[in-house]
Amino acid sequence: MQKIDKSILKQVITPRDPISYKGNYGKILIIAGSSNFGGAAIMSASAAIHSGAGLVTVATIPEKFTAINTRIPEAMTVDYHHLIEIIDAIKNADVIAIGPGLGTSKYSESLVSLVIDHAHMDQTIIFDASALTIIAGSKIDIAKIPANVILTPHQGEWQRLSQLEIAEQKPKKNLEQLHNIAPNALLIVKKHLSEVYYEGSANQIIAGNPGMATGGMGDTLTGIIAAFVGQFGFSQNTVEAALFLHSFIADKIYKKNYVVLPEKLIEAIPKSMQKIVTNKKA
Repeated sequence: MQKIDKSILKQVITPRDPISYKGNYGKILIIAGSSNFGGAAIMSASAAIHSGAGLVTVATIPEKFTAINTRIPEAMTVDYHHLIEIIDAIKNADVIAIGPGLGTSKYSESLVSLVIDHAHMDQTIIFDASALTIIAGSKIDIAKIPANVILTPHQGEWQRLSQLEIAEQKPKKNLEQLHNIAPNALLIVKKHLSEVYYEGSANQIIAGNPGMATGGMGDTLTGIIAAFVGQFGFSQNTVEAALFLHSFIADKIYKKNYVVLPEKLIEAIPKSMQKIVTNKKA
């Protein structure tokens, strides 16, 4: 298994063109949140914005609009119950992240189906959290989605999706099950020393710490991945850089903090990225 280290960051994070505008850095749609889990939408969207996404739209319930607009005024909002608006947002996005805090209601299932039905080849779709549970529980076929597909399960979610017990989740079996589920998808199995599977390869991150074991950490990662794909393009390197940066910053914070709070990690992203492109010690 190949190891993912700090060198991946310089391969992906590059200086911005002096002549730039927000459209150059990706239109990101985050379909997330519910009455009990509004924070997931906020953390995913905030992470995407702090990671350099050009335009971020959050599709969620209107009860969460005030919180989103107050915490992250850079983000736009859409009521995901408005069918015409959500379909339009899906069609126009470069990257769609669906699942953080979404819940597993029938309507949430219909949102997953809407994304799959309206996906096109110029997009990347990140299935996370509740979306993965819905796909597993309803046995939704994701193999023929024309867009690039990224799956971001933790080991329990991967167990539901792959039918592999956690003890069985070894590289060979993970690759076999990924091929059966969605052979063209990229899989991140989130765990201690998270793993990336794509096109027959298995790579492992060499960063991360126990202080990251707190709510919202996965939602934050989803936002970073969405932003990286939106501005640097879909590739295995791009996703691995997003994954590594997430843990790399967390390791810096953990040196002085017992717990790594997602908000603190998110705040540190722009400065960390700037240090990488200016060759300063990150």
